[in-house]
Amino acid sequence: MSKHDRECTAAPTTQATAGIGHNGGPTTPLFGLHAAWLRFAEEVELRRLAKLHLRIERKKASMKVLVGERQRIMNRCIRRMRRDIGKN
Repeated sequence: MSKHDRECTAAPTTQATAGIGHNGGPTTPLFGLHAAWLRFAEEVELRRLAKLHLRIERKKASMKVLVGERQRIMNRCIRRMRRDIGKN
């Protein structure tokens, strides 16, 4: 096998992206998990994981909204408290 047989025949312009390669895989983890066991999941389990992942992401977003609202209320109360004790 010569050196030229092992080289990729694609034009250099198509190889510009850093993620392109023969051994490359997905750059982001599946469902946000870096778990080795995920390779052994069956199709039914992967579909269930996809649904669970969406639910978890929605709940995280919902929690972020609730925590933000609590933070705004807390900051208003702290400002009132500081005004009341004379610390502007």
